[in-house]
Amino acid sequence: MGKQRSIVRYTGKVGNTVGYYHKGKLCIRSLPEHVNISEATKRSATDFGTASKAGKLVRHALKPELGIRHDSDLTNRLNTSMLKVLYAGSKQRGARNINRKYLDMLAGFKLNVNTELDKLLPFKPQVVQNANSLRIAIPAIEEGGIRHAKNTTHIELKAIAVGLNFSEGNYEQAVSAKVLIDLRKPAAATELVLPFKAGDTETIVVFQVRAFSEEGGKRYASGNRKYFAADIIDVIPSLPEETIVPTYNIEREQKPVFMWKDTLVVPQME
Repeated sequence: MGKQRSIVRYTGKVGNTVGYYHKGKLCIRSLPEHVNISEATKRSATDFGTASKAGKLVRHALKPELGIRHDSDLTNRLNTSMLKVLYAGSKQRGARNINRKYLDMLAGFKLNVNTELDKLLPFKPQVVQNANSLRIAIPAIEEGGIRHAKNTTHIELKAIAVGLNFSEGNYEQAVSAKVLIDLRKPAAATELVLPFKAGDTETIVVFQVRAFSEEGGKRYASGNRKYFAADIIDVIPSLPEETIVPTYNIEREQKPVFMWKDTLVVPQME
């Protein structure tokens, strides 16, 4: 694996070489002259493609509401996590699909690998599901309760929820709720409420923390990766498909019932 250092850099295939990103750096490698692909390899590649499409769906669905810069390896990390979800379901190589039962394996996934929520917050965000909403309680926070840089004056706590349909490859518009905490005074307890309705989509819930510094009456977001985070804290599966059990009206021949000395005698069914 070589690194591209020339003035003109590229990604993709050029001649017998291919350019690509690896951990944020442009690299280059030569293409093999002959590639022999077995059927097993083809089936594994199909599964990887399914996981990659699922990971892309998650990234695109969350992008409009996320306010942090993710790390350069996010795509690979998310694809790896989606592969674990994929393999937890069907064992038929090449025909696997994302199974709703195993999507909770995504809980705890960090969208910024450098920092996680546990390093910044004095509490663990928990999602409470109601009929028409998702609620996340924010306890009262004392001065110094949230880890931050010296020049930080405000902390933004934000919850994001988005519904995804992995089988059809589409998603709903993400919704969010947030609160801005002034670190120069105590923060009262509050609650973030997101609209929610159970349906045909899997709902991914992300909790995000961002740091701001106020200068001249304006607030500026921190670019220090140590002080912003966004983790998947919950995955709410879609409603299970209704199973329709057919009913049959079987008319049986009525057998006569005899009475003998106050004893009920019922002939046995043949």
